[in-house]
Amino acid sequence: MATASDSSCETKYHETEARVRYAETDRMGFAYYAHFFVWFEVGRTAFLRDRGYPYTRFEEEGYRLPVVEAGARYHAPARYDDVLKIQTRVAEVRISRIRFENRVLRASDGKLLAEGEVTLACVDASGRPARIPEGIRRLLLG
Repeated sequence: MATASDSSCETKYHETEARVRYAETDRMGFAYYAHFFVWFEVGRTAFLRDRGYPYTRFEEEGYRLPVVEAGARYHAPARYDDVLKIQTRVAEVRISRIRFENRVLRASDGKLLAEGEVTLACVDASGRPARIPEGIRRLLLG
């Protein structure tokens, strides 16, 4: 349940692309499952960059965003040389946490391959929990 200290949201999905590299596949020819978390990160960083707030800016301002929770559900395999559509949106912003939702689709046919969530904590340079600055909160929710 949302309180005055957090905001649930349903922002529009941001989309970026990646191509499955041979090194990301296993002996069966499928993209190894852990690479989906890398693609989730590709989506998150593109989302922030395209909103004018690259991750490097967080660091310059003294903040870090470590992953504190992550999960995925797999629906179909990705294969070598598939072009992937990585969709990312902010699902919730709390006092010191941000939860992103991700979907990975095969670009050629729109087939949903995986979906997941990643929660990041906002911490200061010493690693202590920090309140997400209001400007960043507006950027994430906008």
